[in-house]
Amino acid sequence: MRASAAAPGQGNRLRHIDDTAPARWVEESARDLSPAVPTPLPAGFEAYARVLHPAEAAGGGFLTWRDIAARSGRDLGAGTRFAEIAGTVEAEPRQGSFPEELLPVLCDVLASHTSDPEHCVMGLWDGWGWIGCGDDVPRADLGSRAYLLYEGPVGAAADMGERGAGFFFPQSPNLWWPGDRSWCVATDVDLDSTFVGGSARLIGDLTGGDRLEALAVDVPGALRG
Repeated sequence: MRASAAAPGQGNRLRHIDDTAPARWVEESARDLSPAVPTPLPAGFEAYARVLHPAEAAGGGFLTWRDIAARSGRDLGAGTRFAEIAGTVEAEPRQGSFPEELLPVLCDVLASHTSDPEHCVMGLWDGWGWIGCGDDVPRADLGSRAYLLYEGPVGAAADMGERGAGFFFPQSPNLWWPGDRSWCVATDVDLDSTFVGGSARLIGDLTGGDRLEALAVDVPGALRG
């Protein structure tokens, strides 16, 4: 009998998937990526965006990359690394997980650009120490990472994370997409940005809104930073 991994997080909207076939389309696309590109965002989407994780100030609060670049007098472009604009600011963007404060905003935008918002596949990097699953649990090998797969509605992305007695530490999916494959979202464990591939309208909503800081990018070049 195959082993299963319990769905991590809070609530009951996530269900573990033993069958990794739903990720095969991503796997096939990832074969064409350079090893320098850690995030296997599929090729072929009409447009792509890089959503910048806000920097968390040591004293609390968040700073956008645009604000930090203005303070340091440096330019912010689609391929800019945080270190190139940081200057002396004492703040760091979160790596490996989309900020939980903004995840519902992202989910709302994504849900409006799929015909199947109730059925999403969500990949969680298998290297998180708190997962605690055995080697016999099926994984999707995509690019340079392996993922445990779960399914649930778009909003269940906010349910994922480490849960214990009296605590919950959110962890967004590292790679996820809806059943109709109208978009794909990738947050690599080593990156401080989240990448989204989808329709031009979706990318326009991400880059044109005022609650998320997003830039239109080309892929795979923008994933190298």
